[in-house]
Amino acid sequence: MSEVARNARKSTTIGDLPNRILHTILEFMPIQDAGRTSVLSKKWMHIWSTLPHLVFGPLSFKYVSNIGASAATIIHKILMQHTGNNMGFHLISSTCKLAQSDVDQCIIFVSKHGIQKLTLDMANDENYMLPNRIFTCATLTHLKLSRCIFKLPDDTKFPNLISLQLEHSEIVNHQGSALYLSKLETLELTFCVDVDSVNMVSPKLVNLSILSSYTVTFECFNVNPILERIKHLCFDGSSLKNLGSVPVPDMLDVSLNLQSLRICDFKISVKRISCALCLLRNSPNLVELGIDEVVKVDETIRHTDELLDYLSEAVNEVIEALRMIRTVRLTKFKGTTTEMYLIKVMLAHSPELERVIIEKRNATYIPHLKELLSYHRASPNAEIKYT
Repeated sequence: MSEVARNARKSTTIGDLPNRILHTILEFMPIQDAGRTSVLSKKWMHIWSTLPHLVFGPLSFKYVSNIGASAATIIHKILMQHTGNNMGFHLISSTCKLAQSDVDQCIIFVSKHGIQKLTLDMANDENYMLPNRIFTCATLTHLKLSRCIFKLPDDTKFPNLISLQLEHSEIVNHQGSALYLSKLETLELTFCVDVDSVNMVSPKLVNLSILSSYTVTFECFNVNPILERIKHLCFDGSSLKNLGSVPVPDMLDVSLNLQSLRICDFKISVKRISCALCLLRNSPNLVELGIDEVVKVDETIRHTDELLDYLSEAVNEVIEALRMIRTVRLTKFKGTTTEMYLIKVMLAHSPELERVIIEKRNATYIPHLKELLSYHRASPNAEIKYT
């Protein structure tokens, strides 16, 4: 038998795969199951102890609860046994609680061991106060926090942070403090408190998501260089409501750099539509518009007629607003009269439109499909697609 044939007959096992692939496989497993692989062999002990991303998720905390152990003790033990860099460390549970001191020890430990991605989302009765050390961690690039409190130390830098996601969090005692995020590209704020008056310096920010957090006004777009510079913006109906609480300007003082705009929970009214048109008209580079769940504020005949009359009279504003749009994406589509009319308007006044992507709320048949396909299209290339 030739050497090639003998080699071909040798059996291969999962343990023969490269370490980076084995790490990836273990990261998809609950951490308690990944830990059990350490008893297989000396190689598997090495694989386990050098796992770059440690994820303590709901299944891990449920396992700890079932065996009657202390979550903090087990997490501490795993960290002490770990011999490689902690590139990712994630604490996620909607039921388990950890003491402030236990979380502090975890964050301080991983900040000394090459942490790049950190997630903290625990179900404590009181929000966590972040330890000061995390603000100057040079290796941290992605930070996702829920139910946390920021108390900004002087000259907060986050020197290499690229993505910051805050949910149900609060920044306190920030008067006179500056948050320097020189490399930040993505900022997401969801149900946050006291973040709108923070002096944030983020020259590279291009993605901004604001959901029920930030008090957005037209003045913000005029004076805040962050909003003037961003390329991708997502906000919800409450932000449009805030915009509509003041007279809607014909044009802003600045031209926005938006390439895509996504509006969530779009509660339609004449005021909100006029606010949206103002933003679109001031965004000459906007090519993608997303609307996540259209909700009619008032379905009475009077209000419906008021909306239709406004759109029919504001034809020039609509044409200007939609002049460069190439993609329209509607999610949670229900086929209501209001949604149908919006699609009709966008098809009729978007000369560059290439696709309207409709993501249905469920898999049921849309009774108005033939009507949608019959609408006049300003662009000969416009297609309607369902996902």
